Amino acid sequence: MLTDSGLDTYLRKHTAQEEQNLLGATNDYPGIETITTASGELCYCFTPTPLSMQMALSENKVLANYQNFAVIKQDRFETVPLHIHEWLELCYVYSGSCTFTLNDVSLTLSAGEILLISPNTPHRTTKCNEEDIMINFLITKKYLNNFFEKFAKKNFITQFLIEALNSQSRRDNYILFSAQKRNRLTLFANQFLCEFYSPSVTSVAILDAQMTLLICELINYFQHNMALASLSSSNHIYSILRYIETNYADCTLESTAAFFHMHPNYLSSYIKKHTNYTYKQLIQNQRLSQAAMLLRTTTLPTCDISIAVGYENTGFFFKKFEEKYGCTPKEYRCRQTM
Repeated sequence: MLTDSGLDTYLRKHTAQEEQNLLGATNDYPGIETITTASGELCYCFTPTPLSMQMALSENKVLANYQNFAVIKQDRFETVPLHIHEWLELCYVYSGSCTFTLNDVSLTLSAGEILLISPNTPHRTTKCNEEDIMINFLITKKYLNNFFEKFAKKNFITQFLIEALNSQSRRDNYILFSAQKRNRLTLFANQFLCEFYSPSVTSVAILDAQMTLLICELINYFQHNMALASLSSSNHIYSILRYIETNYADCTLESTAAFFHMHPNYLSSYIKKHTNYTYKQLIQNQRLSQAAMLLRTTTLPTCDISIAVGYENTGFFFKKFEEKYGCTPKEYRCRQTM
């Protein structure tokens, strides 16, 4: 396994493409499909092909026995044009700085910072110089779906983060994490890179564990920042979401509004504005998510679970559960134990 100093030496060494860039080479991305954005700009569509996957394997961007992630050190001394792709991208500035443009917004990241970009978000980066080392973690939808199935439904704030990233109605589908105040982000990212670039016999398990730690820390950071924003401004959405997360079984729009000293109509509009959900949808999602968790982790009868999560009418619970999960509670439980 690479040490920290070994990783640093490896990342600072010029790649073949970087040597060509220093000699003035340019990349016109021949054969790559393009689209025109709403603002009239040319945008490349980077999609995986058998040839590109073969090249990624040969360049050690993807491990042959582990293709949940691609890890790409951005080539220095060249700009990356406006492009989209279908992966969730974690852009980690290992050293120096890097400037991104997303939806006409310019963001300059410094060492230790991470930018999370949702799939199909047009973005570009400026030229990285000698000391500017930026690593892109490209994560597949399959891995994300499996990860969020395990973790997201247990915490409404986590679900809010996921929806914020995946919502097609959002214009700013990215989140900036300042790792300078959260040293564990840098630690987890570097440990992942050490294992990725020098894989051990148990690399698959280790990489899974390291990525889980990294994403969980990003979730913690997001939740912490929401709490600070709620305390330091008039934005109460974090407190409202936490209240719903705790009291979903018996709270109503009126009782929630009374707790926050708001008129019910104002609270309803406020929630819709900040989450793109109605109050009723938030309650339903939380109740059904908790019901699914109880079906997976307990042997409680379905009728008891229905009452525990706030549904006095079991028939209504069955209907809503099937609408959300595409199966009955009994079928859902059976699938989890297979």
